[in-house]
Amino acid sequence: MVPLYEARISDLGPADRVTIECACGQRFPILTAAMLGAAGLPPHFKLLDLKSRIKCQSCRCHGRDEVSVEWVSSRRTG
Repeated sequence: MVPLYEARISDLGPADRVTIECACGQRFPILTAAMLGAAGLPPHFKLLDLKSRIKCQSCRCHGRDEVSVEWVSSRRTG
C-alpha cells in the first residue's frame, strides 16, 4: 500500500475512496479517481495536495482539511 504522503490519483483503484474533512467538522462528498480526473486533476497529482485546492463552504478556510483514503481495491503500488 502506498503511504498517504506519497499517494497520487493514479494510485487509486476504481473502488478506493478519498474523504476530506475540514477542521471545523464539515465533510466533503466522497471522491473517486474518476471524479478527480473529471475535475481536471492530472494522474500524478498528490492526494494530500487536495488540501490547497479545497475551500470549506462553512468556515471559508483553505488547507485545514484532513485527507484520508479508504483503500478498497486490490490494486496497490509501492
